[in-house]
This record gives sequence, structure tokens and C-alpha cells, in this order.
Amino acid sequence: MTTYSTETPSPVNGQDPNEPPFGTTPIPSSRGQERRANLQVRRTEDRADRDAEAERKRLDREHKKRLKVEANNAKVSLSLQKKSDRQKLRAKRRKDRANRFAELRERLSHHMPLWGLPVVLVSLIVGASGQADAALAAGMGWASGGVPILTEGMTLTLAGLTAAAIEQRRPYGWLMRATWVTASGAAAINAAGHYFGREEGSDETMALYRAVLYAAASMLGLVLWWIVMRSKRAAISGRTAEDVVRWKRLARRHPILVRRARRVQDNTGMNLTQAYELVWERVNGAAPGEPSIREIRASRKAAFKRAQAESWDGRSRFSRTVPAPVAVVPTVVEREPETVPAPAPEEAPEVIPAPYLPVALAVPGLDGQWIAHRVPVHPLDTWTPFSRMGSETATTRFPQGQDPLPDPSPDASGDEAGKQADEAQEQVREKVADDRLAKARALVDAAAEKGENLRRRPSNRQMAKHLGCRPGTAKEYLTQVLAERGIDR
Repeated sequence: MTTYSTETPSPVNGQDPNEPPFGTTPIPSSRGQERRANLQVRRTEDRADRDAEAERKRLDREHKKRLKVEANNAKVSLSLQKKSDRQKLRAKRRKDRANRFAELRERLSHHMPLWGLPVVLVSLIVGASGQADAALAAGMGWASGGVPILTEGMTLTLAGLTAAAIEQRRPYGWLMRATWVTASGAAAINAAGHYFGREEGSDETMALYRAVLYAAASMLGLVLWWIVMRSKRAAISGRTAEDVVRWKRLARRHPILVRRARRVQDNTGMNLTQAYELVWERVNGAAPGEPSIREIRASRKAAFKRAQAESWDGRSRFSRTVPAPVAVVPTVVEREPETVPAPAPEEAPEVIPAPYLPVALAVPGLDGQWIAHRVPVHPLDTWTPFSRMGSETATTRFPQGQDPLPDPSPDASGDEAGKQADEAQEQVREKVADDRLAKARALVDAAAEKGENLRRRPSNRQMAKHLGCRPGTAKEYLTQVLAERGIDR
């Protein structure tokens, strides 16, 4: 009988303590024990085989699952790659289509904007119809279809050559004239076709009107092309819009100077601005911006008149009394005996010599000589307004259309009469201001009844026309009336 120790040995290297140690085989004591031991060993082996089989199956399942996930991922990535390729291809096609459309649009709009192409197309169709009818009426038969191709094609060819010459900055004037000549001939053929190809018995006047309208419609495309070429020529020239407008204004105001400047430019090769400055200096005697000969003469004349006005003595030329000229006679100075001057009386007023003008007046003498005569200046003692110089003067009115000012009192002195006249004028001014204010209120009330915007209507010009005064005065009345309504412009 095999005996085992009852002590619980500690595991060594992970070995179960209930199992016999490695390398030691217990000796069965009988057959039953041997069978039980063999059965236990087989069970242990079966259990190990089952565990190994389960582990193998688990690994197989994990492997299959991993393969399935990898296949699914590959399928998804392939689908995404195909989708990305399709999107790239679609974007490339869209970009190529946009490039082709932009290139086509650039080609079409090289000499004409896109919005003008329908006008040119309709103009060509209208012209071709009348030209074919004209060829049929002339008996050309099957060759009548080539007439529109000949005329309109020649016009389009010359127009393209003209546009290319403008773009390349080459002479284009004769090409432009040839284009207009061919277009005019095509329009004439179009008009003839619509006029002579009319039905029998139709009204000739209506046929003539229709022919003229068709001819004008066939020319509209060329007119639009001409306008576009003018803009293109201005853009290619490099000049700004202000410069173009300036030279047009100079050519309109000074056509002779501009013509001379262009001649100088052709002869010398300098630019037009320098040629114009040179011609201006030759004609006016000064560079542009400096006072010309005409302006210098005008300023000197104005200075002379200003000095003449400043030296005026206050009298009119009809009231001036010039003393008789006295000949200058040489006198011999003789010595007289010294005498004591008599004392001047105390009641005699003080004599103040009259001032003279700064320049003496040269007058002819008796012997044909010129004598320098000093002209005295007699200042006015009192100033009398023109309105009170007498009944023979014109009646003063302020403003026109008002009653004349009342005459001052005959008993009043000069200052009192002036005050009375000023008060009368002030009353007239107040009356005129009240009348204008009433008219302004009436005009604003009428505009308000019509439902107009009082911030814009009536305008200052309308108010000035209504009141019969200057726009500045009308603006003051209009501002006052609108302020009464609480409106501020």
C-alpha cells in the first residue's frame, strides 16, 4: 500500500501539492487503484485535449473574424477610394468644362461683350433676310443665298481686322472706313430687298418705311461694335477717363491750338502735352498757368480804372467847373519895401486851402504850349440821397411793383428827412417780407395737400420762381416756413 505524507507541502515551481512529485511514480497497491489512476490520467489527458481543441477553435474563430474584418475594411477602403476617384474625376471634368466655357466666352467677348452678341446676331439675321430677298428679286436664283454671306461676311471680316489693328496699336482708320462702307452697302441691299420684294398691290409708303427700319436694324450691330471699339481704344491707349475728357474739352474750346499742337507733335515727335504747352506759350506769351498778355493788359487796365475811381472828387462831370487856363508868364521879382502887415480881424473865418489832385492836368496855352494845371478837389458839405434830390428825378421804388416811398415832411431838416426816408424804406421791406412769407406758406401748404415729401418739395428753385427772388433769399423763406412745421432740411 502506497502511503503519502499528510503534510501539505508548499508548491514548488507551480506544481500542485496533491500530485506526486515529478519523476516519482506511485506504486499501485492493487488493480482497482491502478485502474483509477489510469482513468484519472486519461481524464486529465482528455481534459487537456478538450482545452487544446477549444483554444484552437477560439484561435480559428478569431482568425476568421480578423480576416472578415480585414476584408470588410479593404472593401470599405476600396469603395472610398473609388468614390474619391470618381469625385476627383468629376471635379476634373467640371474644371475642364469651366475652362472650356471660359475660353469660349473669352473668345466670343474678345471684341464684343456677351450682352452685345444677341444684338449683333439679330442684326445679322435681319440683314441677311433682306439681302436674300434682294438677290431673289434681281433674278439670281440659287446664288441668292451667297449674297448675305458675301456682304455680312465681308463686314465681319473687316470689323475683326479693325479690332486686331486697334489691339496691336497699328493704323486702323482705313479699315474702319472700309467696314462702314461695306456695312452701308449691306444695309442698302437689305432695304432694296424689302422694298422691291414686296407683294403686288401693297402700299409703297409702308414698304418704304419697312425697308428703312430693316436697314437701320441691320446697322445697329455695327454701331454697337463701333462704341465698344472706341472704349477699347481708350483703354489700350493708357489714358485715364479724366485725361480723355480734358483733351476733348480742349479740342472743343481751343480747336486751332489743338490742331497746331498735333502738327508740332507730328513734326517734332514730342508728346501732345508738350506740344500743346509750346503752342500755348507761343500764342499767349506765357506758359500754361501763368498770366497771359491779354490777362496782364486787363489787370493793368483794371488797376488804372481803380486808381481813377479812387481819385474821384465826388462830383459829376457835368457839374465840374474848370477855370480858364492861364498862360504861364515869367514875372520879375522886385523888392518892395518892408511893410507891417495889418492885423487880421478876429471875425474873419479861417481859410483852408482846397486839396488838389495828385496829378496835374495838362491844358493848351494861348501860344500852343501845354500848361500844367492843378485841379482842386471840392469835397461835398452835405450828402443828399438821390431819391430826395427833387421831384424831377425818377421815383424810387423798393422793390419793383411796390408803391413809391412817401415824400419827407417839408418842415424837416436834412437829418430828420433822412430818418423819415429810412423808416419808410424799412416799412416797405417789412411789407415785402410779409408778402413773400405768405406766398411761401401757400406754396408749402399746396405741396402738403398733394402729399409730396416736404423735405424735397418744393425745391429752392421752385420757391425762387414762385416768389420772384434769388434762390438764396427763397431758401431762407422756405427754411423759416418748414421750421414752423418742425421740418429741418
